[in-house]
Amino acid sequence: MSLLQLQFRDVSRASVGFLFTLLLAHALAPALHAQQPGTAVIFYLAPQVNDELWPDLLASLHADLAAGIGESAHGFALEQNPAYFRGNDLPADIDFSKVIVVKLLGRCDVLPQSDHPSLKGPLGWVRQVSGKIQPFIFVDCERIAQALRSHSVGFNKYERRHEMAQAIAHVVIHEWIHIATQSPAHGARGVTKQFLSPEELTAEPRNDTVAIAAQ
Repeated sequence: MSLLQLQFRDVSRASVGFLFTLLLAHALAPALHAQQPGTAVIFYLAPQVNDELWPDLLASLHADLAAGIGESAHGFALEQNPAYFRGNDLPADIDFSKVIVVKLLGRCDVLPQSDHPSLKGPLGWVRQVSGKIQPFIFVDCERIAQALRSHSVGFNKYERRHEMAQAIAHVVIHEWIHIATQSPAHGARGVTKQFLSPEELTAEPRNDTVAIAAQ
């Protein structure tokens, strides 16, 4: 069984500074006053699958966090009810104390790209600049689609879309834990592992599931 990698990337400020500045300026355009408590997670998706995938992705994220996938046995826990937004329909008055930007790269559906030549590289990553893990998550949908190709044989389009949404949610939570803990380390169990099988990527959350967060 092939294992799929989620990778932490350490890069120089010069190579990513402009991208971070551009995304953050767009996400935080409103004035920073009267901030709402909590976290806003802002997604940028390819337009062709935006409306179809969005409800499934939100449902998967809510279910994963409610089941404790973002928690550890040492008291760490991701926020269970962050506010989710799409970058193309941000409200004018968005103003949260924490903002995480998620960029979904490529088409986030399975079939159109699953037969492409296999790509190497991580399914998702975050970046460190001057010792600090930045609040930006990158998810490679084409790599995820290829990883799920054999796992989704015989599924209809709705089932494939749900599998993709669940896999993206797991990758996002994995990378969010890196940001929240400011640690590039990986855990021994659950979504914090460095390598996840297709079955682990698409596993439905259970109420008794508690992942071990990175130390």
